Amino acid sequence: MLTGKTNEERIWNYLTAAGMTACGAAGLMGNLYAESGLIPTNLQNTYEKKLGYTDAAYTAAVDGEAYTNFAKDGAGYGLAQWTYHTRKAALLAFAKAAGKSVGDLETQLAFLVHELRESYKLVHYVLVTATDVKTASNVVLLQFERPADQGDAVKLKRAQYGKVYYDKFAAKQAAEGGPKMNKKPVSFLQTDKRWASKPYRVKGENSTIGDSGCGPTAAAMLLSTLTGKNITPEDTCKWSVDHGYKALGNGTYYAYFAPQFAAYGIKCWQLNWVNAYHNPKATSFDETVKYLKQGYYAIALMKKGTWTGGGHFVVLWWADGKVRINDPASTRDNRVNGNLATFKNEAAYFWIVDAREYNNSGKLVDGSMAEVKPEDVPQAAPGVTAERKATGAAKSFDKKLAGTYAVTAGSGLHIRNVAGSKTGSMVVLSCGTKVQNYGYYTEVNGVKWLYIQVTYQGVKYTGFSSGQYLRKQ
Repeated sequence: MLTGKTNEERIWNYLTAAGMTACGAAGLMGNLYAESGLIPTNLQNTYEKKLGYTDAAYTAAVDGEAYTNFAKDGAGYGLAQWTYHTRKAALLAFAKAAGKSVGDLETQLAFLVHELRESYKLVHYVLVTATDVKTASNVVLLQFERPADQGDAVKLKRAQYGKVYYDKFAAKQAAEGGPKMNKKPVSFLQTDKRWASKPYRVKGENSTIGDSGCGPTAAAMLLSTLTGKNITPEDTCKWSVDHGYKALGNGTYYAYFAPQFAAYGIKCWQLNWVNAYHNPKATSFDETVKYLKQGYYAIALMKKGTWTGGGHFVVLWWADGKVRINDPASTRDNRVNGNLATFKNEAAYFWIVDAREYNNSGKLVDGSMAEVKPEDVPQAAPGVTAERKATGAAKSFDKKLAGTYAVTAGSGLHIRNVAGSKTGSMVVLSCGTKVQNYGYYTEVNGVKWLYIQVTYQGVKYTGFSSGQYLRKQ
């Protein structure tokens, strides 16, 4: 649904809600203005006389199928002045599928964003990360619109148009204090009688969702919120067990969240490997708050203190200038509106979940974006294999070790960021998974940690696994 009093405001709100930065939206809008004046029914002026149509008459004829040469007539049309026959045909098909006029503003904006995401991924990436209008404007001009004249004067003029929209909308939002709140996420309790006694366990334990399912319950809250589907803690706990993320004698492996969200096409990543628990020098909490203010959600692992006696995952969101908490195990005031200084002292690790589009946000008060490195975020995009690589380097080489190995650990095997059992886990491989080693390893306390590589659940991992649980094939 479009919001705003003018086409300019409606377009701005739509593009920023779709995840574009203020600079990205402004750069795109400057180009759209140069192409069509931001008029969705705009028929290329030089074709009005040639075809014998006004903007309105052409649109009506195409909608009513009195004119059937829309795709191949060579005339630019709409916000982006789509001209090439396959793109115009796709626009028309998109509008028909939605039951809308080909000149409908919201339909064209939806098609525009769809086209950028699917066919112009580099342009889209720049628009959702841009920190200056000129860069965004130029990439749209050179790689999306591609007019006959792409000279310096055209670049300057379109960037100037974009700057007008940036000053008009981004500056206004900054003056008003930026986004005040994110939408409250769905709330689930792991102790809900519908699933509390259901099993969340691997062989050798008797744990339930009620006593060990805080991680998947936190994920279920945000998955239900962002997808609009009823994804319960029972669903996410089953997924966790099926994919090897239930830890024997404990709760859920840290590596669970990124692939669980990726299974629904949602970006999620662990902020860093720094343990912030009782660590006054850690910046993780402050970085997380910066993301929350942009419209992201977050999940935090709490350690011993107010929220838990051991380890416990909670959901974080932003409202009315404050961090809010959805606790999977409690609705007590000190758990959901707790003292943030205490929270900061007791939180250990953070996971960021991209909810900018859902929250109609995506920017800070000053219009800037926190840096996100997509190469660090496993994605579930069809036909694309994401990659995660350990930060640690192998220290030794033995040609005899090279070969294919199979995981023998019944409860699964971690791929670690650095060799050693106490370092961060990137993923847990299920028993029987085949991995490759090229002879590189690091020895820790007499155990060879093999530097392995494997594509697992659509993500290519390179990291360290204990040789004790790998059998050479």
